[in-house]
Amino acid sequence: MLTGVILAGGQNSRMHGLNKALLTYKGEHFIERQIHEMSSICGEMIVVTNDASVYTSWAKPDMIYTPDIFQGSGPLGGFHAAFSTLTNDYAWVVGCDIPKLSAKAATKMLTILTNSDYDAVLPVVGGKHQMLHGMYRPKRLLPLITERLEAKRYRLSGLLDSIHWLGIKELDWMEAGISMDFTEDVDTPLQYLGLLQEERRTDGDVTRPV
Repeated sequence: MLTGVILAGGQNSRMHGLNKALLTYKGEHFIERQIHEMSSICGEMIVVTNDASVYTSWAKPDMIYTPDIFQGSGPLGGFHAAFSTLTNDYAWVVGCDIPKLSAKAATKMLTILTNSDYDAVLPVVGGKHQMLHGMYRPKRLLPLITERLEAKRYRLSGLLDSIHWLGIKELDWMEAGISMDFTEDVDTPLQYLGLLQEERRTDGDVTRPV
């Protein structure tokens, strides 16, 4: 019923060309952590990338890799590539730069989506929608996405102007006992440094056996 989609085809310009999917946190590449978390609720996994060889040496053998069809069209092109490939009715789409994905949060969004007529359910943090940790109806959205790409309208958030979507705000997540850090992404070296410093502080709080 659910396909997990990881968009790993960006230019990584703000990280000075470093592949954000291969940054590490708690001993794993970001994308490894994402695959493990998403596989707990997804029956199918797709990585959108123009170079699958970067990941195939260690990723699960049943992973599906697909390149962008509309090259150079940003995340919207990644949505199109994945939605053109997947077989399920629902898709959990994430960016490769989010190290703390939450299957619990995704399950909450999926439950809402399957019991409603929304096209998408998204977290809203600080008044901003988080499209790259969202739940979608791909078969319904693919024609609209294709139309926008053919018209060279690449802005991802512009898609929301044409669909029926629900935003879940911070209070709802807090009441569900879900920490909001599942939406935090790492776009710059400074943000990554902050993540590593947090990791060291967290590890230092753990009492290790002598």
